[in-house]
Amino acid sequence: AGGPSAASSAGRPATARGALAPSLSPSLAPALTRDLDSSDEAALARLRLERASNFFAVTSQEDYEILLRSAADAGRVLVVDYYAPWCRACQKLLSQLHKVALEDRFREVFFASVNFEQNRELCKQKEIKKLPTLEIYQGDDLKQQWSGSSKKRFIERLEQEMGIEGEGGDSEEEKVAEASQRVA
Repeated sequence: AGGPSAASSAGRPATARGALAPSLSPSLAPALTRDLDSSDEAALARLRLERASNFFAVTSQEDYEILLRSAADAGRVLVVDYYAPWCRACQKLLSQLHKVALEDRFREVFFASVNFEQNRELCKQKEIKKLPTLEIYQGDDLKQQWSGSSKKRFIERLEQEMGIEGEGGDSEEEKVAEASQRVA
């Protein structure tokens, strides 16, 4: 296989070290670097992808711990996606997560991708058995972990952890009424 490239064939940013941005976004740097020493700041900057200021590529256990601590310190929700480059479902979900990360309602959420092939030890420690696997953290507490590539399921779970209603905004009563109208 060749070396890391800046983008995959589908135009998505790669998560290899070569695709990482050199510095933190100035507006987020204070929130992210509070209580971090200078080596943590450099590591966090290395993690951040160029495309979205809230999307990170985790390349080691140390990166994972720094990002988890940073999300907790900043009071942010953290989504971690464990994927493999050879897994089509993983690649599709990863592409969708990049798009979701850019949506206004999810700008305050940190997203991270962990390449199974480059981080086998971390995946073993986290007991990742299937790919893709997603985790949602509130602070440094793991709230949800599941395997699967359903964007709808992911959005529902993320909105649940954030305490926001879905895009439709329909109440349960409205959904039941709509369903019964379709049946009648």
